[in-house]
Amino acid sequence: MKLKKQIILIAAICMLFGVAGYSLNNQKASADTDNDIEVQTEKPSETENPENTASPEPTAEPENTTLPPLVSYAKTKKKITLKYDDRHTFNKEIRRIATENVVSTNVTTGKKDRKIVSVANSNHKKIFAVGCGKAVVELKDGTTYGVLVRPAKISLLLLIGQSNMEGSHSDDKTNAEYTNNAILNSAGKVYNTYGPSCRSHYKRVANWSKTSPALSVANASKFVPKSLTDNSSDYEWCRTNNLTSASGAKAKSGIDSALANQWTNKLKEKVWVVNAAHGGSSITTWQPKAGKDNNFWQAVALYKACERTLNNEIKAGHYKLSHKGYFWLQGEQDFKMKAGKYLTYYMKMHRALKKQLKGSSAKDYKYVNKKLEFGGILMVRSHRKPTSLADLELTGPRKAQYYMCNSGKAAYKDIFLASQLSEVWLTDNTVKSYFKNKYKTNAKYTSYNKTRSKSLKLPTSLNQIHSTIHYTQLAYNELGRDAANNICYVLGYVKKPSTKVKIKLVSQDGYTDISKINRTAVKNMNVVAKIFPTWKTKKLKVNAKSGAISYDKWLVKFKENQVFNAKLQFTVGSRKKKLTVYSKNSMAAITGLQATTDGVKISWMANSYTSYCNVYRRVKGAKTWTYIAMLNTNTAQSYNDIFANSGTTYEYAVTAYDSKGNCGEKVVGEVTTLF
Repeated sequence: MKLKKQIILIAAICMLFGVAGYSLNNQKASADTDNDIEVQTEKPSETENPENTASPEPTAEPENTTLPPLVSYAKTKKKITLKYDDRHTFNKEIRRIATENVVSTNVTTGKKDRKIVSVANSNHKKIFAVGCGKAVVELKDGTTYGVLVRPAKISLLLLIGQSNMEGSHSDDKTNAEYTNNAILNSAGKVYNTYGPSCRSHYKRVANWSKTSPALSVANASKFVPKSLTDNSSDYEWCRTNNLTSASGAKAKSGIDSALANQWTNKLKEKVWVVNAAHGGSSITTWQPKAGKDNNFWQAVALYKACERTLNNEIKAGHYKLSHKGYFWLQGEQDFKMKAGKYLTYYMKMHRALKKQLKGSSAKDYKYVNKKLEFGGILMVRSHRKPTSLADLELTGPRKAQYYMCNSGKAAYKDIFLASQLSEVWLTDNTVKSYFKNKYKTNAKYTSYNKTRSKSLKLPTSLNQIHSTIHYTQLAYNELGRDAANNICYVLGYVKKPSTKVKIKLVSQDGYTDISKINRTAVKNMNVVAKIFPTWKTKKLKVNAKSGAISYDKWLVKFKENQVFNAKLQFTVGSRKKKLTVYSKNSMAAITGLQATTDGVKISWMANSYTSYCNVYRRVKGAKTWTYIAMLNTNTAQSYNDIFANSGTTYEYAVTAYDSKGNCGEKVVGEVTTLF
């Protein structure tokens, strides 16, 4: 009798909670779900508490239950909209889910997806969007939600170049420093594929536990899963969740994770980052030579393998292609190459990439049939000493890259400067200032940069950023974010911020602002304009103020025998910057300053090009010059200043003028008058 009562009591409890009605979805989720695995499908025993058991298969016939049928999606008062592979966490545990309609298909079978959403095993408040369509979710408190899952917009971005783009480490830094400081992305938002340039990078760059093959044209598809969300492979290089916080994700070093993070934050869509960079590579190895298994064709093969997988996902109704483009960081290896030669090599590669990755109507590429929209260049350093100003020297690659990114010519219209941020980090003070101004406090720095390091401190020294040719992970994070920001702004993917423009003109040393100093002209002077903010570079216009001067790519050409000076005007919007170049014939060099009882005698040397000279005086330390005389011929090469006060230190200046009134450099000398 006692046993009979126990059986009746158990049966009542089961009916009350509706064991058979607990329709927690049981579709297997991928391994990239933040330690979440799907509920198992074993049928619960009658003696188990329903809340601790797995759900039955959703396709099975429902058992009799006392729970009323779920309302339709249309009748639910609360609704949420998700994108495919999104995650969502409710404030209560989930009792059951009813799939109303499915509009997407399984990539492998071609049949309709079995579910719209699935529940995490480790967290019964959390769902994953595993199909597209409509479903109804009921929480344990009886609240129902209508869930609409739509295809997710996704960008496919290629990263190419040499070691700093691949994510190589500084020799004086540990692997842990890179792994712990890499940005952690949310699973289901960011995907990545990486083809190592050599076998040793499986550990040093990718942080994989197993040795991988080096990328080649023949094996490129081995790095790409058949389904974008399938992370079940035993081979870590065939998983797409390695830039996320998912269980088992490996935290690849480099700009990849931060670039992807900022891209998703800005565009509110998903991104697949494909890294085919090759450490130590010259731009000559990125040329589209027929029949060669070189860096160019390896990158193309890897990207096209990703396109094929994404094509099938889009065909299945899971995603919609948003943007395609590539980022380039290279040039250290070619620091001795002439700028013109580098420019030729780059444009050949750029045109070939556009041709190979322009899309196709073939079935394997039908749904990714879209042109590359941009080439984004992260400015290379010179490959001199990384802790000195010499690292900004205008090497051939640097001049060519600045030219392409600044130019408004049609040939370069889709080549943009993605980042020149690395040029800020040259001393301990500039590093400290940059991070302090941007993040203010350690707490804000840690909060903004989600990493495995639980606490980050603001960098205060160059050693923490760029102590060798390779950047640290903290620097990679900043470069990746900056590159994503600038491309999104320049192409109008997101609203551009309001900001003031600055123009800095530099010559061969790469850092001195030459517009602020007078220089005697050098034939074919190298001049590059640096525009801030970076995304304004394509707005640059350069105008010559006379026919005696011209600006071609990075060269200033000046016909100095015609005039004493000529000006170039660099303009971005309303911001203007002038560069004045002086002829070597324009100098009226002071040969003597002699204090006499009558004042001061100034002597100088002019030449046959001189039409007249002006003489100026000021008390030493004063800012303003006082005009005191004009000598009308080139033969008058001295002047007596009888109005100078006794016992005073003066500066005198002489400026020569040509026949058209163009002045030469102001030559300054100093003298103290007698008492």
